[in-house]
Amino acid sequence: MDKRQMRAFEGFAAESGAELLRIATLLTADPHTAEDVYQETLQRLAARWSRVESPKAFCRQVMLTIVRDQARAKARRPRELELFDGTERGDPRSADPHTAVELRPSLRAALNSLGEQQRAVVVLRYFDDRSEEEVARLLGITTGTVKSTASRAIARLRAHPGLAAIFMASDRPIS
Repeated sequence: MDKRQMRAFEGFAAESGAELLRIATLLTADPHTAEDVYQETLQRLAARWSRVESPKAFCRQVMLTIVRDQARAKARRPRELELFDGTERGDPRSADPHTAVELRPSLRAALNSLGEQQRAVVVLRYFDDRSEEEVARLLGITTGTVKSTASRAIARLRAHPGLAAIFMASDRPIS
């Protein structure tokens, strides 16, 4: 990468970093894992910078791939190892400064209750404000699958105890 390309890459990273990190956090439901996903995404982008036409789209696709790969690896991991990664001992992220906002812990718990594909559809469709067609293309599924997955995910979110009061108080349906 020459100096001009390096400046362009650094400018993109500075401009889009917060947005990409937010998406990674929503996809992984863990700020520490999200930082790792974000860093790996930028490394992969830097290696291909001169050939990438749409850096944000490339980053989203890479993040989804990384998160899927991590989920598959975790599914293959022996159950005993999970006892040492903090998931069975309560949430070690209680010191996270973002939990000061009242809704975020409930939203994180609700997103954690969704499956991998449901979480990806909800994050891309509603938090990243992507169209159904864009989400389908990014995830490699049909638009109909995006619609049905989003519908089932929203139903699960509505039923989640931490978000039930929000949906009951809202006059406007989310969908």
